[in-house]
Amino acid sequence: MKLNQFADLSKRASMGFGIVVVLLLLVIFAVNPVVSVLVVIAVSAMAGIGVWEYAQLASSKGVKPATHLMVSIAVLEVIAFFISHKWIHSQELPIFVFAVGVGLFFLNRFRKSEEALINVAVEFFGVIYVAVPLSYMLAILYPIAPSSVSDGRWWLIYLVAVTKITDIGAYFVGRIWGKHRLAPVLSPQKTIEGAAGGLVCTILLSLGMVYLGRMFAGASFPLEYLDALWLGVVIGIFGQIGDLAESLLKRDASVKDSNRIPGLGGVLDMIDSLIFTAPIVYFYLKWYA
Repeated sequence: MKLNQFADLSKRASMGFGIVVVLLLLVIFAVNPVVSVLVVIAVSAMAGIGVWEYAQLASSKGVKPATHLMVSIAVLEVIAFFISHKWIHSQELPIFVFAVGVGLFFLNRFRKSEEALINVAVEFFGVIYVAVPLSYMLAILYPIAPSSVSDGRWWLIYLVAVTKITDIGAYFVGRIWGKHRLAPVLSPQKTIEGAAGGLVCTILLSLGMVYLGRMFAGASFPLEYLDALWLGVVIGIFGQIGDLAESLLKRDASVKDSNRIPGLGGVLDMIDSLIFTAPIVYFYLKWYA
């Protein structure tokens, strides 16, 4: 094992530790009305930055999306989803905001029709790709009645922890024992051994969260071991698909990271796996919990 295999570990660890601390503080105090506003602002900001990064990837391919409009619609979509989720009488609000956004995407192209098909498609997909999954994270954190989940804080911690342990497990197992490339065209450093190690770590932590939840969360985290097992498998697989999906976009744009945030890369680099796993946990709670 070569030491330079972990040359970027210190930056990742320091930045990751800071993010974890901030996330935990926001989640712990999320029920406070003032903090809930901060949470919505933070998630909306992540959606805006993530969409901006996506627009920059598209721009590198010669596409000219309406970046400011995309960012505005993404932020409004997250806020609308939160309002609709907290106030049941406004459940159609996110659909309305999205419909208005699509209309504005078309209206913005009426002045110049060249490559309108590509640009509108890129703008449309960018909002869906980033804003909708982040909205689901807010819905997980703030469940509405009737629901067996009275407190979504443990569920959001479960989502983030179980998703991110996949990345951590795959990183270490791949760097130490990885030999066979998983997707050499998309991400040459990812290996089959790393992917398997990440999946095993996900399943183990998912099962471990059941034990911790019964000790500290009680009825607000009603996850059974059998559900934790298959959820761990699904999250472990789709989390890595989400990672590879963003790698596909970056590879096509010929960039290593979606942004230049030290030790992090970009917001898309941070949430790429959560984009695919947040809907899984959201619909599990909606249909089974």
